[in-house]
Amino acid sequence: MAKPRRSSISRELELEHPIEDIRHEAVLNVIRTANVLSLQGAALFRRFGLTEAQFNVLFALKYKKQAWTQSDLGKRLVVTRASITSVLDKLERKKLVLRASVPGNRRIHHVELTAKGRVLVDEVEAVYRASIHRALAAFSEAQCRRLIGGLERLREGAARL
Repeated sequence: MAKPRRSSISRELELEHPIEDIRHEAVLNVIRTANVLSLQGAALFRRFGLTEAQFNVLFALKYKKQAWTQSDLGKRLVVTRASITSVLDKLERKKLVLRASVPGNRRIHHVELTAKGRVLVDEVEAVYRASIHRALAAFSEAQCRRLIGGLERLREGAARL
């Protein structure tokens, strides 16, 4: 009987025994990869005085086509109302976004990038995209599409749990 191979994730996590369940190994690889990407992203954003959540808000606002309320933004970024409020408060203090009153409804505000916010998100996005391209340099476009498809199927399967 063949000895189970010791995968790179087993070595990376310094596991003493090989992972015997290929699906468990696949999930560990996805989680480990997401963590590595998140740590690298956090370091990149920190260079610009931002958190990952703050960058995600700026990025989303840059590409929106219509007015978004704070609630709209929270739904798109899948964060709690309290979290989006905190992130927007910090971005507003940095003068990167502004919340504009909606005529006829004092409880709702549209969220917009300021000129300073647009300049910053453009600068960070260029560095961010270059980093992503370096991270995925070994992947062809076709391989990227297959990866996306596989991850979409994984999310669908996880959502059915």
